[in-house]
Amino acid sequence: MNTSQIVIEQIKRVCGLDVERIELNSDVQGGGVFVDEEKNRTVFSFTLSNKQYAFALVGCGEKERVTAALAREFALNVIGKATAVNEPVRAFLDGIGVMPQGIHVGKSDYYVFATYCSASKKNVRDYLNTMAGANDFVADMGDGITAFCKKLDNDNDYQSAGEFAAVLKENLAEEIKENVKIGVGGVAHGVSELPLYYSYAKSALINGAEYDQNSDIYSYKEYALIKLLSSLSDSTIEKYVKTVLDRNYREVLSDVELMSAADAFIKHSLNISEASRSMYVHRNTLIYRLDKIEKLTGLNIRNFNDAMTFRVACLAYKML
Repeated sequence: MNTSQIVIEQIKRVCGLDVERIELNSDVQGGGVFVDEEKNRTVFSFTLSNKQYAFALVGCGEKERVTAALAREFALNVIGKATAVNEPVRAFLDGIGVMPQGIHVGKSDYYVFATYCSASKKNVRDYLNTMAGANDFVADMGDGITAFCKKLDNDNDYQSAGEFAAVLKENLAEEIKENVKIGVGGVAHGVSELPLYYSYAKSALINGAEYDQNSDIYSYKEYALIKLLSSLSDSTIEKYVKTVLDRNYREVLSDVELMSAADAFIKHSLNISEASRSMYVHRNTLIYRLDKIEKLTGLNIRNFNDAMTFRVACLAYKML
């Protein structure tokens, strides 16, 4: 698949827009957007690495001019990614390039992660490269994000991608002395699924940073719930939050101490001792805060079902 085909496919997939590659007359130079009334089309073009690209969409009205201008910016971004330093692996994981040559195509499983550390992304990449096996993938994806796809062996010691991510986070923190955040895409079943699961990992990283800034590891499976909630209206979400947290929900959700206590308690699997230790507070202090949450909301988050209800309500509230 050549560069023009990649652009056309991505514009169709992401924007739902049909465009075609065209050849411009030799007297047309530079780039931009212009209307070809004779052929009832709007053209956008640009030049990269001394090569000119031109595409056209049907119609020549003001709406088409605006659409073509946006499509031109999108196409520039697509080609920029496809020609990045880590291309073709980066382009492949971004879903805009073909599978790199020499890769063994099979049904092997891979853990897929997106790690973020803007301060020391090179150090992160270097460390991941040292621990990567012959069939693993490490790529700089831009914006401080490094992709890591770990092939699973038959003697894999980890129960899940999340467990591996926790160990990876600990090792990175010790090695580079910087805070690293990790998006967990899950387990890709075969090389062909790596782009899909990398998109999951990146989505988890972005959503996690927005909705749960106190954590460092974000699972796509959890944040898939956010995508579901985002389809609901604000009034529906607010009605749900009011229903499950009672009328005092604003008092609870705006209280930093109560929310920190709840987050730590849920994060540590409803274990009082581990949660209080992670917060550097006495267990009785944590118990007091959990009791206060129950008094204000009617939810005893020491109970698993109530804890999950509280967690979903908190995520929903952050979307308002």
